[in-house]
Amino acid sequence: MSKKPNDEQAPEQEKAPKKEKTPKKEKAPKMKVCSACKEQIPKKAKLCPHCSAKQKTSILPLALILALALILAAGASIALFHFPIAPPFDLPFGEKMISETMLGEAMELSKTEEKAVLAVFESCGFAEITEAKILSAGETSSSYTVHDRNTARYMEPSKSIVVELENKGKAVTSITCDGGDIYRNGEVIAPVTDFYMGLEQRDALLSVCLSAVKARLDVPESAVFPSKSGWTYTSSDDDRVTVQSTVTCKNASGQEETRPFTVEFEKGEFVSLSFQEPETKK
Repeated sequence: MSKKPNDEQAPEQEKAPKKEKTPKKEKAPKMKVCSACKEQIPKKAKLCPHCSAKQKTSILPLALILALALILAAGASIALFHFPIAPPFDLPFGEKMISETMLGEAMELSKTEEKAVLAVFESCGFAEITEAKILSAGETSSSYTVHDRNTARYMEPSKSIVVELENKGKAVTSITCDGGDIYRNGEVIAPVTDFYMGLEQRDALLSVCLSAVKARLDVPESAVFPSKSGWTYTSSDDDRVTVQSTVTCKNASGQEETRPFTVEFEKGEFVSLSFQEPETKK
């Protein structure tokens, strides 16, 4: 038997109408001003759509982040480790970091202060500084004796170079050599090379001495002179230079002897030559 359809069928439920989606509002792009034509352009644009000018990328935020990171790292190092590794710059707080060089440690200079002091030395004609020692310490300033590689080799032992530094700020106030001014009141008075004989001047005097001594020997071809370290040069304030050394040679009798001699120069010109008593070799 076929089923009879129900006389009363449930009415079909009406489907609820779908809600239309409200379109999202597009956010306005962030804008900036073109560095060339001054028109408003998108912030991320690398080229201006108006004038095609290339836009500069600012590194300021990155620089600020790096600076902040360095300051935080420096603070942590001070608090925890008392700077086991010196920072590459001077800090406006904490204990002053002394430059780990001969000059920095001798004069208690930071890297920045050392750079300024070396600039003064360079302006005065100094070569590489090889020695620095404390001479005296006062309330406002301290003095040091210094040598560079040339003065240590060529300057007479009786002479000394004295550098005066302010205790605060470590500014160079004066540099003198045996009372003569090299640097004072921020000005170079005379280069340090004026206070000693350099290699070129010594070689010129040496050549004259060799010729003068050989001309006075009985057997000049037998003359043997010491190395350059065996020659002594002494200068005075009146432009006089005394050169002393020895010569080993044969006399008229054929005996070998060593004869000390002294040569005098004035204003670079030969003045006199004198021999001392010879030492005869048996």
